[in-house]
Amino acid sequence: MLIRIAIEDDLTQLAPLFDRYRQSLGQAPALVESGEFLQARLYENDSVIFIAQLAQDIVGFIQLYPSFSSRLLKPVWYFDDLYVEEAFRHQGIATRLVEKARELADETGVMAVRRDYLSGDGFVFIDDWNTRALFAEQAANQN
Repeated sequence: MLIRIAIEDDLTQLAPLFDRYRQSLGQAPALVESGEFLQARLYENDSVIFIAQLAQDIVGFIQLYPSFSSRLLKPVWYFDDLYVEEAFRHQGIATRLVEKARELADETGVMAVRRDYLSGDGFVFIDDWNTRALFAEQAANQN
């Protein structure tokens, strides 16, 4: 399995995967709009999308959005989107995607936070011990 940054050539496979992800969150199907959204993210370079690729198939992704925290006085990577196709879960793919996100955060000296699980102060950091358990749980649901 290869974990790499998505490029425009990946949109044909990535857009339907992203649309299924959105549907898993209760959203109505929107394949065209999903493709346009991802294309804009890649064109505007305002997010980083890592994909998990098995042979020629994209089977999962994680999307990170760069931002800043006034409270922390630091740049942050928000990671909202993590998805692995159901047929490929329980193989460690989501864990590998999260690890790749952590690598990017470490390489760029930026904190990575997830917005889903908000602690009392509004942030959950990937490096926090308790957060690791949350991410392990999230990845287990996708693995």
